[in-house]
Amino acid sequence: MLPKQLRFLHPYLHLIGLLLMIAGLPFSKLLMSLSQFFLGGNWILEGNFKEKFERLKSKQNAWMLMGIFLMLLPGLFYSNDLSNGLKIVRINLPFFIFPFVLASSRPLKKEWYELLIKLTVLSVFLGTIACSIWGIPRWLNAEFSDIRKISIFISHIRFALLISFSILLGFWMLVYKPFIIPKPQKFLLVGMMVWMVVFLFILQSLTGIFILLSIFLGWAIYLVMRKLNRLKTAAILSFLLVLLTFVVIQTQRAYDGYFTPNEIYNKPLPEKTALGNGYSHNFSVIENGYYVFSFLSQNELIEAWRARSNHAIDSADGKGQLTYATLIRFLNSKGLPKDASGVQALSEKEIDYIEQGIANVNYTGLWGIKMRFYQILWEFGYLKRGSKEGKGHTLVMKLEFLKNAVILIKENPWVGVGIGDVKNAFIEHYEKVNSWLAPQWRMTCHNQYLYIGVAAGIPGMLLFLFIFFRPVIADPYLPLVIFIVIAAISMIPEDTLTTQEGVSFVAFFYSFFLFCRPRSKTSSESSSSS
Repeated sequence: MLPKQLRFLHPYLHLIGLLLMIAGLPFSKLLMSLSQFFLGGNWILEGNFKEKFERLKSKQNAWMLMGIFLMLLPGLFYSNDLSNGLKIVRINLPFFIFPFVLASSRPLKKEWYELLIKLTVLSVFLGTIACSIWGIPRWLNAEFSDIRKISIFISHIRFALLISFSILLGFWMLVYKPFIIPKPQKFLLVGMMVWMVVFLFILQSLTGIFILLSIFLGWAIYLVMRKLNRLKTAAILSFLLVLLTFVVIQTQRAYDGYFTPNEIYNKPLPEKTALGNGYSHNFSVIENGYYVFSFLSQNELIEAWRARSNHAIDSADGKGQLTYATLIRFLNSKGLPKDASGVQALSEKEIDYIEQGIANVNYTGLWGIKMRFYQILWEFGYLKRGSKEGKGHTLVMKLEFLKNAVILIKENPWVGVGIGDVKNAFIEHYEKVNSWLAPQWRMTCHNQYLYIGVAAGIPGMLLFLFIFFRPVIADPYLPLVIFIVIAAISMIPEDTLTTQEGVSFVAFFYSFFLFCRPRSKTSSESSSSS
């Protein structure tokens, strides 16, 4: 415990601990861990345990959140892989630390709470700037094959969640005016929000974009129906309907353009290249309106590639794919023949793209949503053909993950396989059914709800759903509701709570909005009092 004359520092140390987490979420796992040690250490040194436990005892929501951590512990007793089980428990420790410490501490005073919310948006914005400065020039120079690698500090998936949340948090501050924001700060906030939306599209995060658009649409409809008369409401809803119809039509056109053969296939195709070598024409796979294996002169293509690149055509590219296949798809995406003239038409940068593993000209540039859309169409075509190959085709693989998760839940419906054995249970099941997935792609289900079901059975999954959503139902504070919607959606395509970044994001903000926000204007209820 600090000397009596220094005890006034404890609220400031508490604030520093929160600041470390807000700074760490977009930038550093180390800061995330340091924040928890800092908050916990200050909590112990501050003392006043009787008062803290009295405060904690009355907060049912805190016990609910700590229950997410506590419900993992019984699964350790019947897990064969205790080491992995302890790792999952350790990763989920924030679900104990943050509710325990923040719920038993005094709420923040109003100005500190407002500062932390503003700094949350600023911290994520600075993260996008840092990633852009480092990553975008390298991407444009074809130094790596996946633009999502510009997220250099944390996983691009978690970063996209933070970005979406920060944009929506800024929107809440501007629309609801929960506290005073000077005009210069408003302009700055709007600028940061616009840039973060742009960055989200550059990052190609369909999950982040879907979350953002879905919440914005629902929010806009809610605001319109509550605040405007029927005529204005009908006009705006009609506009939204027209906009949605436009998006659907454009999507359909893009789909048709992708899978409808180009008009060049309506007439007889040439049998020989300009150099007199024979063409082969295969119509089994279509991409960008061109059949991938049409206008193919294999030997001529190989010789032309050797003249342009030192990268062996029969070796793996930057993504582990066969360079020959990547070259054919890239030429096809540009409508070029797969022969010497097609290879000669490529620029030096396009040669670099192919060596990196970029198989379609539409996967280049900065308009990320277009890239991701074309990638999904390729995977959809892969799925339509009934192809099965464990080489990173996301849609096909995720369907396989989900199918095997359901089977494992059916085989272990009551208590699951144990929190430590989820990974091994999937591997054993893949081997048992002789799964077509390559060993390096035999992963868990990429769905947090099913992950809990595999680990703890159906009762455990239902318990998780109850204790996860009960606090926000009991306390529907708008920023908390927005946050929970984001977290809940993120757990459909990802097992969010199996990584440090995911758990820290969910546990911290859940606890922050429940327990840190000021409940009254009196200083006796703020952490500025010692």
